[in-house]
Amino acid sequence: MTRMINSVQSVLLELLLTIARPSLTATEFVRPYRSETARCENGFESSEKAQDLARILMDNYSRSALPEPAPVNVHVEITIQDISDISAISGTFVIDFWISAIWQDTRLKFSHIDPCRRNLSLDHDMEPRLWSPNVCIVNSKKTKVHDSPKPNILLMIFPNGTTWLNYRIRSESPCIMELRKFPLDSIRCDLIFESYSYNIAEVTLDWLEWLPVSIIKDDLNLPDFKLTNITYGKTTEMYLPTYVSVFISWIAFWMDTRALPARITLSVSSLMALTFQFGTIVRTLPKASYVKAIDLWMFSCVGFIFAALVELAIVAYNDKIVDQNQRRRKASAVGNLLARASITTAGLPDMKQRKSSRGDIFLDYNSKELLSVTTNNNNHSNKLDRQQEIKPNYGSNQIQKSYSQQSIKKSPPSELGSAIDRFSSIAFPMAFAVFNAIYWTYYLSSYSSTKSLINRSLDVL
Repeated sequence: MTRMINSVQSVLLELLLTIARPSLTATEFVRPYRSETARCENGFESSEKAQDLARILMDNYSRSALPEPAPVNVHVEITIQDISDISAISGTFVIDFWISAIWQDTRLKFSHIDPCRRNLSLDHDMEPRLWSPNVCIVNSKKTKVHDSPKPNILLMIFPNGTTWLNYRIRSESPCIMELRKFPLDSIRCDLIFESYSYNIAEVTLDWLEWLPVSIIKDDLNLPDFKLTNITYGKTTEMYLPTYVSVFISWIAFWMDTRALPARITLSVSSLMALTFQFGTIVRTLPKASYVKAIDLWMFSCVGFIFAALVELAIVAYNDKIVDQNQRRRKASAVGNLLARASITTAGLPDMKQRKSSRGDIFLDYNSKELLSVTTNNNNHSNKLDRQQEIKPNYGSNQIQKSYSQQSIKKSPPSELGSAIDRFSSIAFPMAFAVFNAIYWTYYLSSYSSTKSLINRSLDVL
């Protein structure tokens, strides 16, 4: 009986020892570190493994229970690595950044366990075992944690229980696209952070007091935009070619009014180039029911080039009318000359008979000119015979040939057409300069006021 009681006591003692003494208790873990306090003050560091300390901290730890006291105050800080794309068609932007969530969990305090350790750094495998506020971007369309090659997650615990959780994230989030002043506008892209799993009675989010948002690159450039200024890329891509097209259409004003094919080629080529460029810009923008700044600019440039074509048509029509009038006057003059020549030829024999006593008036056949020659009466009959052999239409062939050669020659430029070109060469540039002054003054001043409003709203935040 005594032996049985002793056996039961030994079993109970072993059970008590087993219950009171786990594989590695906090009491046993702390004991050697208390003796190390003096050594830490002399610059010694803890030589224990982080995994052992983490295992001790995880004893009796529940990730479903909130740290106390509630609500848990979580400080958020982001560092922007890059903004790779802002798409006006989809209304989104892609951003790569680091996000840090910092809070205090007294259950993870280890200053009493390892006073020499400054912090406890753990990898991504430890993150699912700890409580976290689950800070997310609620307005993002797609978000993922970078994995190159392992998930980019940093978990750091400080001696007082402060926990720092950091992710490197790529997020595709929406932008507010108001394109009335595009490309001279300011597009606002927001990232909205909140705790997805807890309400404000349990978790509150605040920006870190010092440098809550930072940017790695001082000159963070975007493919389409800068963060605060109009890019020279957009100006070069959209506005500069339109200037060139309009200027080329004006070259026709300094060309000869009779060089109609060359003038038409210049104006039509400029109009086609501008239309093609406008189509390219429209394809890169979302459909909108309102008129954008770039639309107004393109329509105005098309209007200037079309006005140059209208001026060309007016000058060409004026030259056509002048040329028709000149041809009509020439035809009338030739008709009168032919009529006079027929009358002179018909009355020439009688005239020779009446003037034979004083001299002969006859038509030289080679030169087709009337000549007055004084002769004696002896050879009068010979002269008269040669005169009468000339046909009545003696001058018609030579006159028609001369008229045909003159009609082939180009008419001199019209004075009215030249005056219209001179006026247009001054009026068109002046009108375009006035339009530029009004356009750029309005939209640049509007852009500056919008930018100031955004900066003030950001300062308030």
